[in-house]
Amino acid sequence: MEFDSFKDFKITLETIGFEVILGVKDTMSENTAYLTLNSAKKIGSDDFKFVIGYSYTVTASVIDADSKLIQQLSECLDNIEFVNYSDASHLYSFSGSVYLPCGSGGQAWE
Repeated sequence: MEFDSFKDFKITLETIGFEVILGVKDTMSENTAYLTLNSAKKIGSDDFKFVIGYSYTVTASVIDADSKLIQQLSECLDNIEFVNYSDASHLYSFSGSVYLPCGSGGQAWE
């Protein structure tokens, strides 16, 4: 699935049922998607470059490995894979990546 901006992606995740956190926390919470900035895509030459988008790593935590939230999230990400199960929090973690262009809908820091 393609998105026009970070804001568009965030609204989609919230509609699915995830709480969206930019960054990481010490403890994982149920039905939460943690986004971390992975890289910037730039175009241009020499010292004159424009950032046209960003790649994010998305880590989602759910209480059930067969959760419909993960099925819906998989349609939004470029790839998704199981990471681990935490005995401490009793949550399953999945991770994937997504590319989001710099659009009119705002960036993560806005």
